[in-house]
Amino acid sequence: MRSKALSWIAASAAAAAMSASADDVSAQAQPRYLAQMQAELQVMGLAPQCAPTSATVGACSFRGQAPGPDGRTANPTARRFLVAMTYDDGSDTIYVYVERYAALRADAANVAQVSRRLLEINWETLSAKMEWSASSGEVRLSALLHTDSNFDRRAFRSVVRSVLRVADRYAAELSQLTGAAIGEAPAAPTAPTTPPTTPASPTSSATPPANASSGAGSAPRPPRANSADAAAR
Repeated sequence: MRSKALSWIAASAAAAAMSASADDVSAQAQPRYLAQMQAELQVMGLAPQCAPTSATVGACSFRGQAPGPDGRTANPTARRFLVAMTYDDGSDTIYVYVERYAALRADAANVAQVSRRLLEINWETLSAKMEWSASSGEVRLSALLHTDSNFDRRAFRSVVRSVLRVADRYAAELSQLTGAAIGEAPAAPTAPTTPPTTPASPTSSATPPANASSGAGSAPRPPRANSADAAAR
């Protein structure tokens, strides 16, 4: 009886150890800063979708707009873009990009003009850059953040906002050059609604004079004699 109890205790301990080991492996299977990336994007109000693709690589995506004058809240007049992120714990980088930001075929009539403008934009911007694939025609807007020393929350927020700002800043110009829409147009403002007015109730067409009597056919009263007339009589 005692041996059975000892065997049961040993088996329970082994199962608990295996469960704890599995939990440790599951916790370590996620890239180092992926949870912090997701938490930071949520704080920014971007509703991200994040998931690890391997023990060292994770991905996030969200829809966002360029920030407004305060630098934090979204600008309601800005276009919306689908932004993707690839975090690689092996290379210590976070690659932020707007996939298929624009399209430019290699045999387009104005390919030289648009390519030159993309290079000029890269000269004008600091962190976000334009990329072009001649084989697929995809124009991608991207930025790279290094995480070799630590995860800098401030730098992370700055890169995300910079990509959204640049995407919105050049969308109208590049849309005209490439002949295709870029980004999602902001929703049209809703016109204020006014409550319906109640029609006034009809009134009588004629208003009787103030000194008229209540009877419709009564004769007017004679004028009252004053005191001097009464004494003379």
